[in-house]
Amino acid sequence: MADPIEKAKEVVESLEHPIETAKELEAEAERGRSARTPLIAITGVTLFVGVVVVIVLAIAMTIYFLYGGR
Repeated sequence: MADPIEKAKEVVESLEHPIETAKELEAEAERGRSARTPLIAITGVTLFVGVVVVIVLAIAMTIYFLYGGR
Protein backbone atom coordinates (compact mmCIF):
# COMPACT_ATOMS: atom_id res chain seq x y z
CA MET A 1 0.00 0.00 0.00
CA ALA A 2 1.23 3.50 -0.84
CA ASP A 3 2.52 5.71 1.95
CA PRO A 4 -0.21 8.26 2.85
CA ILE A 5 2.33 11.05 3.29
CA GLU A 6 3.80 10.45 -0.16
CA LYS A 7 0.30 10.35 -1.65
CA ALA A 8 -0.54 13.66 0.04
CA LYS A 9 2.64 15.23 -1.34
CA GLU A 10 1.72 13.98 -4.82
CA VAL A 11 -1.74 15.55 -4.55
CA VAL A 12 -0.30 18.88 -3.39
CA GLU A 13 2.23 18.90 -6.23
CA SER A 14 -0.47 18.16 -8.79
CA LEU A 15 -2.54 21.06 -7.44
CA GLU A 16 0.43 23.39 -7.68
CA HIS A 17 0.94 22.63 -11.37
CA PRO A 18 -2.49 22.19 -13.00
CA ILE A 19 -1.23 22.78 -16.54
CA GLU A 20 1.45 20.14 -16.18
CA THR A 21 -1.08 17.73 -14.70
CA ALA A 22 -3.48 18.34 -17.59
CA LYS A 23 -0.71 17.66 -20.10
CA GLU A 24 0.26 14.45 -18.30
CA LEU A 25 -3.36 13.28 -18.25
CA GLU A 26 -3.69 14.07 -21.96
CA ALA A 27 -0.60 12.06 -22.76
CA GLU A 28 -1.82 9.18 -20.59
CA ALA A 29 -5.19 9.16 -22.34
CA GLU A 30 -3.52 9.22 -25.77
CA ARG A 31 -1.40 6.19 -24.91
CA GLY A 32 -4.53 4.36 -23.77
CA ARG A 33 -2.69 1.80 -21.66
CA SER A 34 -3.84 2.98 -18.25
CA ALA A 35 -6.90 1.78 -16.38
CA ARG A 36 -7.76 5.46 -15.87
CA THR A 37 -8.00 6.18 -19.62
CA PRO A 38 -11.81 5.78 -19.89
CA LEU A 39 -12.35 8.02 -16.87
CA ILE A 40 -10.00 10.68 -18.25
CA ALA A 41 -11.75 10.62 -21.63
CA ILE A 42 -15.27 10.71 -20.17
CA THR A 43 -14.32 13.58 -17.87
CA GLY A 44 -12.90 15.58 -20.77
CA VAL A 45 -15.98 15.04 -22.91
CA THR A 46 -18.29 15.89 -20.00
CA LEU A 47 -16.46 19.15 -19.31
CA PHE A 48 -16.57 20.13 -22.99
CA VAL A 49 -20.29 19.35 -23.32
CA GLY A 50 -20.99 21.18 -20.06
CA VAL A 51 -19.29 24.34 -21.32
CA VAL A 52 -21.26 24.17 -24.58
CA VAL A 53 -24.55 23.73 -22.68
CA VAL A 54 -23.80 26.71 -20.43
CA ILE A 55 -23.00 28.90 -23.43
CA VAL A 56 -26.16 27.87 -25.30
CA LEU A 57 -28.30 28.46 -22.19
CA ALA A 58 -26.75 31.88 -21.66
CA ILE A 59 -27.49 32.88 -25.25
CA ALA A 60 -31.03 31.47 -25.12
CA MET A 61 -31.87 33.22 -21.85
CA THR A 62 -30.40 36.51 -23.08
CA ILE A 63 -32.56 36.37 -26.21
CA TYR A 64 -35.60 35.35 -24.17
CA PHE A 65 -35.28 38.27 -21.79
CA LEU A 66 -34.41 40.78 -24.53
CA TYR A 67 -37.73 40.04 -26.22
CA GLY A 68 -39.75 40.49 -23.03
CA GLY A 69 -40.07 36.86 -21.99
CA ARG A 70 -43.21 36.25 -24.07
